[in-house]
Amino acid sequence: MTSKYGEIVVDRKSHRSAVPRRVRLWPVGGALLVAALVAACGGGGSAGRIAAQNPDTLTIAVAAPPQSLNPALAGNGDPLIIPVELAYDPLIQLKPDGSLTPGLATKWGYVGSGNKVFELTLRSGVRFSDGSSLTAQGVADYFAYFAKAGGLGASRVQNFEKVAVTGPLSLRITLKSANPELAYMLTPGFAIGNVISPNGLKDPNRLGTSTAGAGQYVLDAGQSVTNQTYVFTPNPHFWNPEAINWKKVVVKVIPDSNAALGAMRAGQVDYMISNTKSADAAKQAGFDVSTWPYLFGHIQLLDRDGTQVKALGDVRVRQALNHAIDRRALVKALFGKYASPSDQILLPGADGHDPSLNGRYGYDPAKAKSLLRQAGYPNGFSLVMAAYNLQPGETDAAQAVAGHWAKIGVNAKIEVPVSISAYTSGLTGRKYQAQMFEYGGLPMYLVADQLLSTGSLFNPFDNSSPEITKLMREGAAADDASRPEIYKRLQKVLVEQAWFVPFASIDKVTVSRPGLQGVTSSPRSPDPNPVYFTAAKG
Repeated sequence: MTSKYGEIVVDRKSHRSAVPRRVRLWPVGGALLVAALVAACGGGGSAGRIAAQNPDTLTIAVAAPPQSLNPALAGNGDPLIIPVELAYDPLIQLKPDGSLTPGLATKWGYVGSGNKVFELTLRSGVRFSDGSSLTAQGVADYFAYFAKAGGLGASRVQNFEKVAVTGPLSLRITLKSANPELAYMLTPGFAIGNVISPNGLKDPNRLGTSTAGAGQYVLDAGQSVTNQTYVFTPNPHFWNPEAINWKKVVVKVIPDSNAALGAMRAGQVDYMISNTKSADAAKQAGFDVSTWPYLFGHIQLLDRDGTQVKALGDVRVRQALNHAIDRRALVKALFGKYASPSDQILLPGADGHDPSLNGRYGYDPAKAKSLLRQAGYPNGFSLVMAAYNLQPGETDAAQAVAGHWAKIGVNAKIEVPVSISAYTSGLTGRKYQAQMFEYGGLPMYLVADQLLSTGSLFNPFDNSSPEITKLMREGAAADDASRPEIYKRLQKVLVEQAWFVPFASIDKVTVSRPGLQGVTSSPRSPDPNPVYFTAAKG
């Protein structure tokens, strides 16, 4: 088989199982929270007294509990995917430098042109944590289950027209429509490649609170408390035991980033995903702080046809909403030095990002009001905007944007869903006409698939445009050389039609204990995967 990525050489010793956001309502152990808050206020010592990383136990703080431990229902990206990364080995591994390397598959690639036929060869001798074996038929059954499970990534597997088992350890996937990023999507962060065991598929209801993967670790249900603490211990059947770095990995839910930093000071946490406002405090405390471009912040104008709010169906109104916000002021107030203003979806460097579009919507309230008058809304209008904290601070950003819109007469009623299930049901039920969202820096194909495709969670009103649909299809089928220019044309149309109100390219901030190694990333691998974390020796 000819692979798009060439011949794959397996290095068993270097393999790591790997690798898209917060209402404060989940319970946190009382003693932990009290200690964390005391530490945050000055207890727990100075930088000189911070303990080094424990070589046996890794403790991770996340701001929200996983939606489910079931890969098909867990969602994707940090922090939702972290427990899945620990327990499920992916078909294709994503290394911190963004390169692809073998996971449960040892070879893969497209057949022919057009990005519609894809083949996989699986690793032999792999067993899941429950002792069952990895087979091509088992992977095909997993894909069939994933497509019907109803998770956020189901539509991507529903694009599989046929999954043919061509041998005991080989499959051929034929797609309904072209997908140039299938190999990338089979890495951990997208959940699709995190194969569930055949035994696990026999009782899917158990998968929400237990694990049935082939990864380095397995959930210890006896030590875990749903929505609070998840404890993982080594998987005795993992195919490469040398890649197991910890005797125990603990994931603690601490919704407040200040409390999480306090828990780090108290020696109760080793790694956390922080917000930009806490970065300097973490540095001053003596922790290792890493930042890199990660998200594009934007408002999704969901009701773009004006089904519920007629005004949003007029491009002049959508452009007015863009001109009404002061991006520089927002970025400075919300993120400080850890973000930059943006007028477009995608991060700089992504295929389809066009620097010439920056500044397309300068801050101009007078022009915004003029556009509203031209569209027939001199007194403005009202809409409902969701702001669920999938990333820390999204409600703050929504309030800031609403403040700017209020100056041109637009009343944005902000609703903060009480849980991720309430949030997703609100989207599918068309409860909101807009939402604040910070989306990961992914290639345009994946961004367009989730934000623009009809039937997608993030396009609940099924808005479409012949020109946008055409460019999406052309880009998906194009070769690597011609795809970026097609996606730049798509980006230009999106900016001109003002389907979104982008405002910032935002850095990710992680905080780790001195001596914790492997907390690295790259544009194609923006979420540090804890299975790559190690403790410094000595």
